Amino acid sequence: MGKSMYVNTRPTIVSVRVTDEQMEGIRRVMEATKKSASDIMREAFTMFAEKLERAGHTERLDAIRAAALKYAEARGEA
Repeated sequence: MGKSMYVNTRPTIVSVRVTDEQMEGIRRVMEATKKSASDIMREAFTMFAEKLERAGHTERLDAIRAAALKYAEARGEA
């Protein structure tokens, strides 16, 4: 019998502290888009990574993009 391997299928949780003003902005975007705060922050991160890539900072962005795509596929969004 082979050794069983544990595969973590749960996404990593990242906590972010924001000011009251920033949270109000997030709430407005949530209401306007009907998306969760997590969805909005993931999209913001993707946009930021793309901006870095356009500026020539491509280190590790491919790995980050692949992880984001894998998560989106697992949620049935891709």
